[in-house]
Amino acid sequence: MDAAWEPPDEEPVVGVVHEAGDREPSVVDRLANVLEPRDGTLRKGTAATLSDVPASLLITVGEAALSATVREDPDVPVLPVGEIPGLESVAPDEAAPALEAALSGAAEVRPRPILEAVLEGERYRGLFDAALVTSEPAKISEYSVRTNGEPVGSVRADGVVVATPVGTHGYAGAVDAPALSPALEAVAVAPIAPFATNARQWVLPDEGLDLRVERDECSVTLVVDDRAVGSVPVGSSVGIRVAGRLRTLVVPSGRR
Repeated sequence: MDAAWEPPDEEPVVGVVHEAGDREPSVVDRLANVLEPRDGTLRKGTAATLSDVPASLLITVGEAALSATVREDPDVPVLPVGEIPGLESVAPDEAAPALEAALSGAAEVRPRPILEAVLEGERYRGLFDAALVTSEPAKISEYSVRTNGEPVGSVRADGVVVATPVGTHGYAGAVDAPALSPALEAVAVAPIAPFATNARQWVLPDEGLDLRVERDECSVTLVVDDRAVGSVPVGSSVGIRVAGRLRTLVVPSGRR
């Protein structure tokens, strides 16, 4: 549920997260200008280097920075900058006005579900999607889908993807996963390049989901938010659920 954000009364600390591969906007100096009258502090770095820096809020520059920030499990709201399908974000040249509006109390907090994929005891977090994919193109494997221990279906395909409502507007949408409303506590599941032309897609509860590799023609990789995190052997399963929420800041367009 959306809620008004209570900005700090004074001396805000703003972390700007920038990862390799995403262009840093030229407006960073303008962000410092917004903070100066408030005796605020601007910190720049990667999600990892800023994870231990006490901050009032984080500004993520680009999709890679946003995904990296989710992996660090931030306890403060995030203002996303850059074009991110399915997510309210601000353009780089609007970042300074958006920060000004947020610090003036004009922002709302909008929680976004975070996926957690569990493979052989290791946990991986993502905001958009988690997928099992064959490591070589045009190689078919067979995957089964279960929810709360009950079989849902199986598919022969290059892979299978599970997407949050935000993620259904990105890669998952490109493989015909149904677009989901943020109001739903559900995920979309869809095959990637299925062998059968009548392969199904599913909308399932966002907890208790289990993907299993039933057979393969080559190795299968678990990918979370476009980051390959591990190999999935035949007979192994990946548990997927929503584990927490990322609090994103949304600024009304008239106040940016």
